[in-house]
Amino acid sequence: MKIYKIRSWSLMLVLCIGINSCKDELGNIPTEEAEKDITGKWQVTQLTRNGEDLSKRLALDNFKIDFNADGTYTIADNLPFVVSGSGKYRLDDPQYPFSVVLSPTEGKEEVVLKFQFPVVKGKRQLSLVMSLGCSSNTYQYDCERLNGGI
Repeated sequence: MKIYKIRSWSLMLVLCIGINSCKDELGNIPTEEAEKDITGKWQVTQLTRNGEDLSKRLALDNFKIDFNADGTYTIADNLPFVVSGSGKYRLDDPQYPFSVVLSPTEGKEEVVLKFQFPVVKGKRQLSLVMSLGCSSNTYQYDCERLNGGI
């Protein structure tokens, strides 16, 4: 019985030393997220209202939104959108954004748009979700960057 206790204590000691000697490799992996860069000219590829695809009913080719590196934006065409013309923009958080804040130059209030930045088929997309007046109608503008980039 005494030999059994000594063996079990010896085994426990070896196991504890073995577990404590393992290095924590996952703790050394950098987890810093890069800031999201939405600069460039974006064209709407799909427009949905409450999940219904409106892309076939509307001409989306001319609607473009250009986010400039200096924090300004310009919108081309008169497709229904929450703002028109030009103004300033910012992301609510540069690394983990959930919304884009647009400040029109016309002196209107800031407009907050829900924001997603997924990679679809190897290309970066920009999805903006908003309501154009009636809160029960939700519009989603899915855009692709025209001037390259991922």
